[in-house]
Amino acid sequence: MSENAMARRQALRGAGIAAGGVAIAGLATTPALADDDNGLLGSWMSVRQDDGSPDKVRLVLSFAGGGVFVSHDISPAGPPFTGTWARHGKSFRATFWTGFPGEGGPESVGPTVRVRLVGTLKHGKISGTYRATVFAPGSATDVVESNTGKFSGRRIDA
Repeated sequence: MSENAMARRQALRGAGIAAGGVAIAGLATTPALADDDNGLLGSWMSVRQDDGSPDKVRLVLSFAGGGVFVSHDISPAGPPFTGTWARHGKSFRATFWTGFPGEGGPESVGPTVRVRLVGTLKHGKISGTYRATVFAPGSATDVVESNTGKFSGRRIDA
């Protein structure tokens, strides 16, 4: 397998929901604040699974005021993803991004990953689907690879 193929796989693996959600977004979440936006604000311990893969990844998804969204795979660990989220009727959507170093190391341009997530909050649990897209180094339009999957989670209590 070539180095480029391995780097793309690593980017996708880190992408699932893609490597996502440091708990930064839950900085000032109180029960009263968590009731805003129908209870989404705060951080959620979640599990994601890419379609066609038996592997499950534990991650934190964080929803903050102002539409800020952060995702971070924690087991196995991956880089944080940052982006935005919004309510759409009874569902919510998020779009978030991360980047990876290029073949020349941390100072070189590598692939970027965009994740689009659609989910719902029901009975104190979030769940939904996502699509992760890997773009060639230096491009936001040249798609190298993509995958889809499912996620679910429960709120992290302070």
